Amino acid sequence: MAADTVLLNGNVLTMDPQRPRAQAVAVWRNRILVVGDNDTVRAEVGPRTRVIDLAGKTVLPGLNDNHCHPMGYGFALEWIDASPATVRTLAELLERFREAARQAPLGAWVRGRGYDDTRLDVRRHPTRYDLDPMTGDHPAILIRTCGHMSVVNSAALRLAGITRDTPDPDGGRIVRDENGEPTGLLQERAQDLVRQLLPEPKVEDIKRALIAAGKQFLAMGITSVIEAGISKPEELQAYQELRREQALPVRTSLMMLIDHTLEPMEALGLRTGLGDEWLRIGPLKLLQDGSGGGRTALMSVPYPGEPENYGIAVYTQEQLDQAFLRVARLGCQGAAHAIGDRAIDMILTAFERALATYPQSDPRWRIEHCGLLRPDLLDRMQRLQVLAIPQPAFVYYLGDSYLRNFTEEQLALSYPCRAWLDRGIVAVGSSDTPVVPAHPWVNIRSAVTRLTQDGQRMGPEQAVTVDEALRMFTVNGAYASFEERIKGSITPGKLADLIVVAHDPRTVEPEELHTIRHELTMIDGNVVYEA
Repeated sequence: MAADTVLLNGNVLTMDPQRPRAQAVAVWRNRILVVGDNDTVRAEVGPRTRVIDLAGKTVLPGLNDNHCHPMGYGFALEWIDASPATVRTLAELLERFREAARQAPLGAWVRGRGYDDTRLDVRRHPTRYDLDPMTGDHPAILIRTCGHMSVVNSAALRLAGITRDTPDPDGGRIVRDENGEPTGLLQERAQDLVRQLLPEPKVEDIKRALIAAGKQFLAMGITSVIEAGISKPEELQAYQELRREQALPVRTSLMMLIDHTLEPMEALGLRTGLGDEWLRIGPLKLLQDGSGGGRTALMSVPYPGEPENYGIAVYTQEQLDQAFLRVARLGCQGAAHAIGDRAIDMILTAFERALATYPQSDPRWRIEHCGLLRPDLLDRMQRLQVLAIPQPAFVYYLGDSYLRNFTEEQLALSYPCRAWLDRGIVAVGSSDTPVVPAHPWVNIRSAVTRLTQDGQRMGPEQAVTVDEALRMFTVNGAYASFEERIKGSITPGKLADLIVVAHDPRTVEPEELHTIRHELTMIDGNVVYEA
């Protein structure tokens, strides 16, 4: 039985403690056959074996982005790119809207995503008064980088029926000017007043977006993802059709939104883990608060300079308790978006009550983002064995706004990877793209250096080593989705998901980790990307 593919003369970082380093790997069908030195693996070569000479390059397990939004990422590739890397001034941003409106069919929506008010030259949110002259009668929406607030124009406000007399919805805020008029900025659930008016994408649209996002993931060495929000049948159908057509670009677990999917899952008895190695049901999730950069994360103390602003709580404690009791009773993995310390406190309380009532032998419940901790919250996470799912790249892309929004004491336990790992809490790497770019080496650099875009260090005591950061994006990612037996390390018998990079990340200067060049991606033993 000869190998299908053999990789020789490499620097193989297996992430397997039984054999951390090797020179070569043999792959048969979709599995890793042999890991060892060149001579051992060369013995697996047959007349039809593809032999790849790595010439000293580094092999790693495929990377795992354990919390991202492939659908949103794919659609955002078609919208106005308002990210700080592309647009630095309000005038530039508005010009992009003017040009898009000029080209759009009459009455069509104009959409953009990715602005960061803290990095715009005007240091404020755009308003409807800015957008109106550029968009005219076209309804327009501009989503902030965090996704927790949007700016809409007057046409969109009219369609939604939002006036000065419209009350704030539960869990949301309509921002108003000094005269009480809506500025166009909608926070948290207030966005739903407009978003529900957007044309619903069809299944084929979603499939196209997923394929576009998948190509980007593969070019970055990301072979597994968790889609962080399934809420509609069309979304699930799109994923299932791609799987049936063998066209799903990356392995995907689906995070099911509790508000939209818990009842049908209860009715059908569906549970976390249903599916196969390419597509499976993941945890059941809800969102409890907003974003740190946007000052809507739910805090136990008010934001500096805003004595009345503690952030936004989406649910009461009673609502959280009831939701997660149902998740635990169903036997599923629970997950919650929580960034502020008060939100994390409430989620841990709900987790604790749910698992005390309906114990699970190996729950692996998760807090997504888990941004601003306190020592007592770390103690509770350790006791409950709750997983932390941070986005280290938030430090780089959003950290400068955090430095303005939080105290030094709060930042000392912000996305605290060092504290989690020292306590034995499993911390798992992810990007939350399109909130920030998915670039994994920027993410790993951020975990190691804690550097912001402006060169400041945010909570530097929470830095981890390169090896620990790599584990967050490989072994720990597999563990978070109950898949450590089939992926996460280069071990015989596991899935042949491998990547090749030009340099050993452990020998690169930490501040240069983002320059590591990606060379090759392999999934199921098939080369799916080559530089």
